[in-house]
Amino acid sequence: MNTANLARRHFLRECAIGTGKIALATLLAESAIAAAPSPNVARPTHFPSKAKAVIHLFMAGAPSQLEMFDYKPMLTKLEGKPLPPSVIGGQRYAFIRPDAAVLGPRFKFARHGECGAELAEVLPHLATVVNEIAIVKSCHTTQFNHAPAQIFMNTGFSQPGRPCMGSWITYGLGAATRDLPAFVVMSTGSGISGGAACWSSGFLPSVFAGTRFRNSGDPILNVSTPPGIEPRTQRDTINLINALNQRRLQLDGDGEIATRIANYEMA
Repeated sequence: MNTANLARRHFLRECAIGTGKIALATLLAESAIAAAPSPNVARPTHFPSKAKAVIHLFMAGAPSQLEMFDYKPMLTKLEGKPLPPSVIGGQRYAFIRPDAAVLGPRFKFARHGECGAELAEVLPHLATVVNEIAIVKSCHTTQFNHAPAQIFMNTGFSQPGRPCMGSWITYGLGAATRDLPAFVVMSTGSGISGGAACWSSGFLPSVFAGTRFRNSGDPILNVSTPPGIEPRTQRDTINLINALNQRRLQLDGDGEIATRIANYEMA
């Protein structure tokens, strides 16, 4: 084939599966998102669900697992001795000196329950119900700085841009009501190092992102009626914005516009 005679339209139509076909698939996907039922509506699941709600406590700055439920006998043996070369491996770390000494557990550990889980003495109540909980020790990461490690814990990746656990749960299960956000976030103090990336929807539509409840002032920004605004004026403004958004949605088919409309209606 004489490539010199190939036209741009041939490239768009025939190259690989065709650039035009790729664009069409994207548009169809966006239309499906826009036309899909609200994520705040329960949907059928692959298996019968037992849980009605998920409460995820991410306690950044909590005591180390090494002092609570992840007993490391080797730390006790190496107490006060220099770190073994295998730990540092010739690398430089911001918070670990090459000549640092090993610190062993500060509390005594003992086995509890039929499962024989080892818990520290500082968890006396948890020891009485240890058969009713699950302790996962297989989750690990090479991230040792706070923000990347926190984002990894919540999204499975150390860099922002991926959906968090709450977003995936909302995407897969939805919720039983349209009147409230399906995924809310309550943070304390000044927040966490990972920031909003820890409850972001990533590449999923933003309707699956967590709605943050602030710990001071209005729980949610831009929901309360500003001083001096009459209810009729506010309603007319929202109706106008909704009409403009609906028109743009018909023209573009962008699922994010449908999310914006749903957010206004919920507010």
